[in-house]
Amino acid sequence: MMAMRAAALWLALLVPGVAQAEAIAIPFAPPVDRNLTYRIEQHRPVEGKVSRFTATRDLRFDKVADGYILHATLRTIDSDAPASGAEPYAAALTPLIGVEHRFHVDARGQIAALDNMDAVWGAVEAGLAKMQASFAPDTPRHKAVLSVQALLSSLSPEGRLALLAGELRPIFLFAGDTVEDGAGRGVRTVAGAPLGRPVPVEGVLRVTARSDAALDLDEQLAGQGIAVGVTYHLSRRTGLIEQQQRNLALGTRAVTEKRDLTPAD
Repeated sequence: MMAMRAAALWLALLVPGVAQAEAIAIPFAPPVDRNLTYRIEQHRPVEGKVSRFTATRDLRFDKVADGYILHATLRTIDSDAPASGAEPYAAALTPLIGVEHRFHVDARGQIAALDNMDAVWGAVEAGLAKMQASFAPDTPRHKAVLSVQALLSSLSPEGRLALLAGELRPIFLFAGDTVEDGAGRGVRTVAGAPLGRPVPVEGVLRVTARSDAALDLDEQLAGQGIAVGVTYHLSRRTGLIEQQQRNLALGTRAVTEKRDLTPAD
């Protein structure tokens, strides 16, 4: 048995294209005292039409003793969807426009807390109450606000953090971790929303290009009728994902989403 293992290793060293996977360490060193812009654009079907949804945030990192403070402020949202898609989107995000979030990010790149949770949550509740008062009862806008209020009132403290940090966590997906060159590594997760309920999917994450400054990665996942393809452009200096393109398909329906992290103008 030992001889067979030694022979296999020797073959891997000699035969072109047969190599051991290399683990590439990813740092976590976000740029501090620098203004960044984080833009998300999603295209998905609403009432048989592919509709656009966008959100733009201002970000800035400050260094603290045990990690970083990420200042995040939603600046603009937009959509060309019919009312059935645009109204829930506006109800969920409009109260957050202009409200600074101070997320505590630990040294490993994990969002651990929202330091000003009470102020943020109070602003959300006040914003929803103002919207509710301004819309006539039984209109789509009024119903959308009531649905958002019902959802928020059911959340635990952990659920509140997960909701408010949800759009930012993808930036840190590989921070402080490793990725494997060569054959790549297996991935198991869940996917499906917003086209359907989340189901288990699995596949492989591979490095497709590398330089001293960045890595390009490709992830292909599938399961139970869901197909997901994601590409990442990852900074090897900061550990942050600077570009992400996600395509999700369920039957004939599809969602595309692009995320860009850039220096502010």
